[in-house]
Amino acid sequence: MRIISLISSATEIVSSLQCIDNLVGISHECDYPGSIKNLPVCSEPRFDINGKSIEIDQDIKSLLQEALSVYRVKEDAIRKLKPNLIITQSQCEVCAVNIKDVRSALEQTIGINPEIISLSPACLEDVWNDILELGIALKKEGIAKEMIENIKNDISIISKKNKDKDPISVGCIEWIEPLMFAGNW
Repeated sequence: MRIISLISSATEIVSSLQCIDNLVGISHECDYPGSIKNLPVCSEPRFDINGKSIEIDQDIKSLLQEALSVYRVKEDAIRKLKPNLIITQSQCEVCAVNIKDVRSALEQTIGINPEIISLSPACLEDVWNDILELGIALKKEGIAKEMIENIKNDISIISKKNKDKDPISVGCIEWIEPLMFAGNW
């Protein structure tokens, strides 16, 4: 199996499923585990990532107004890597390379037809489903189920330790300028 992961969370799941050696390409955002840092990068942003928060926001809005994707899929890299599986996401147009961009790149990259798995969790249960889906695709269903159970057990332990404590209100800010609260979940 030859895997390209175009989303950081999927790269970490692939690693947890003990398939890191099958990873042949990553996104420009993937940086963990350290062993992947020399893999070919298969995507890049269409905007200057070193700009100020407000400048990045304006660049992204401009790209979206022109009906352009925020990210560029590197078709040549994908063609050379000949993946069997590409993992991406379909939850957010600006968070990472999305499934539409991958399909468009594959239409231009003649000669390969890899399976595409698109992650799109909207709640914690969806995260478990995505882990299991990847586990099944990578023939690591048992490891995936064990991983999910371990995470659920950890959550249960934390909940029990804190059951008698007053709840804490938390605000999650996704972007500073303009101020944007995390809202996907």
